[in-house]
Amino acid sequence: MMLCYNAKAKRIEELKALRLPQEGEVCWLHFTEQTKGMLRSLLENLPIHPLAKNALLNGSDFPKVDQYEKCAFVSIYIVNEQFQKTQLRIIATERYVISYTEWERELVKKLFIYLQHHPDDLSHPGYVLYQFLNSAAMEYLELIDYIASHIQALEKQVFKTPFANEIGHLVFRWKVRLHELRQIAEAQEEMMKTIGHSDFPYVNEESNPYIQDAIARFSRVTAALDTFRETLTGIFDLQLSLKSDHMNVIMKTLTLVSVVFLPMTFIAGLYGMNFEKMPELKWEYGYAYALLLMAGLGGVIALYFKKKGWWGERSKQQK
Repeated sequence: MMLCYNAKAKRIEELKALRLPQEGEVCWLHFTEQTKGMLRSLLENLPIHPLAKNALLNGSDFPKVDQYEKCAFVSIYIVNEQFQKTQLRIIATERYVISYTEWERELVKKLFIYLQHHPDDLSHPGYVLYQFLNSAAMEYLELIDYIASHIQALEKQVFKTPFANEIGHLVFRWKVRLHELRQIAEAQEEMMKTIGHSDFPYVNEESNPYIQDAIARFSRVTAALDTFRETLTGIFDLQLSLKSDHMNVIMKTLTLVSVVFLPMTFIAGLYGMNFEKMPELKWEYGYAYALLLMAGLGGVIALYFKKKGWWGERSKQQK
């Protein structure tokens, strides 16, 4: 993909053959892995710093911007909903912008079509940089919406199935993803702020407000990622709290049952002693008396617990 803007004619032309811009022209040249050979041949004839050439061909580990004598190298990372990272590498000079991605990206195709219909946006390298930064920011914001919907679903799942171990696993996986994404987003935000500085040579006064707008839009990304991490921690703590409450209810029920049967156990143990002079043992109604006594004591204790709200419907309303 190659476009060239002619300042005198104020029109844009799609280049069929590779060439550098002439006087009064600004060109955008995009390459992929398939056209990397052409890119190498072009770089050999360009008077730019060898480190910039190497960075364009080999990339960088994180988003960054490096300024050289006659150019600037910009590395932008784009992350899709599958958390697959794509690196967009750019060299910007006063008269041309060279970009590179390993594969054809929909973002680049959209920009190519947009510039064909808006030639003035190719009149300065700063406008092209803005289009790249703005497109990357929009991609990240779409990813933020995607993450927000999944975290919201995870919150609802905690209340539906609070004892599912899968929730804890999902929280951990999301936190790992967000940590990696946060590192990239933070570096990209710093890179964008560097481009937005007034002393950056390849952004003019007209394009700088647009760059600032893209920076402001992207700042929402890092803030949202921090909020998501706190939310995930809250979800995990909430599940632990629900599990703890459930365990407390179980222990409370077992304790109440034990207290109900405690006097019964005492009476059974009392009449189980092997003393000869125990009048109730030879009484005709002694067995029925013992059963009624145990049942009565247990019922009285159970009614007392129910009246206090420790057992039954009142207890359910309090939970």
